[in-house]
Amino acid sequence: MLITDESVTSLLGLSLVTVPSSLTFISEHETTSQCMATCYKQNGDLLVGTSDGLDVLHRGGDKLSVCSLDVKLATSLVEHHQNVFILHRARDTCIAEMCSAGDITKRKELFQFPRTSNIVAVMAVSDRYVVVRNPDTNQLIIYDFTSQQTEKISSINLLGLQFGPDSNLLGVLDDKLQKYRIDNGKLFELWTCDDIEDGYSLCTDSDGLIYIAARLSKKIFVVSSQGAANNYSIIIKVHRMITTVADIKMLFILRKHSMSVKKYNIY
Repeated sequence: MLITDESVTSLLGLSLVTVPSSLTFISEHETTSQCMATCYKQNGDLLVGTSDGLDVLHRGGDKLSVCSLDVKLATSLVEHHQNVFILHRARDTCIAEMCSAGDITKRKELFQFPRTSNIVAVMAVSDRYVVVRNPDTNQLIIYDFTSQQTEKISSINLLGLQFGPDSNLLGVLDDKLQKYRIDNGKLFELWTCDDIEDGYSLCTDSDGLIYIAARLSKKIFVVSSQGAANNYSIIIKVHRMITTVADIKMLFILRKHSMSVKKYNIY
């Protein structure tokens, strides 16, 4: 189903969740350098990773301000349980760090890995794991908070990663959305959804809906938490190449390597 200007609502299976079907533009905020990642925090602030550092748009504010200049090329930002996780690059190394959401200057390194290309690395965080895709080797690096050790899984080619509300890992690549369970450092596939196209990045909201940004077709697919089992997806037409960060009410859209981030209401 393609949604353009009409406002249409639907129900996904037995979940009785109203599906968002349209976007209303709220505002656009300029950055001083290229946008790389965004993180919508629980306090309502928007954290933006740029090529020069971290910017923040405070809740109710209308202008981005500098948050940190010592983190360059932050390609992934995640808030989880009052902590912020940052994946950034320093020369030929990617570094995964965590810090308190209230003080981003005091960071703890979790792990790092060497880089050989300029392809963006992505990260997902759950209660137990931090998962990062190394695009140079097509490996998933899985950091376990319990053991404080990392495991590597080879031959995993995913462009976007996100943990769902059930703590299972979601991954997207082109026309496939896949859901995995992690057990003892190994991945076990739970389902595959083939009802998307050109999938590039993804996020979830508090109802478990999965938002997938298409790289070239300029669409957002919204898929139920049941994925292939429900076999239901909605497409929202947008006008730029996008990555997304969402909660149940708002969607933030940025064009990779552009210098602005746009804010929308979801209906």
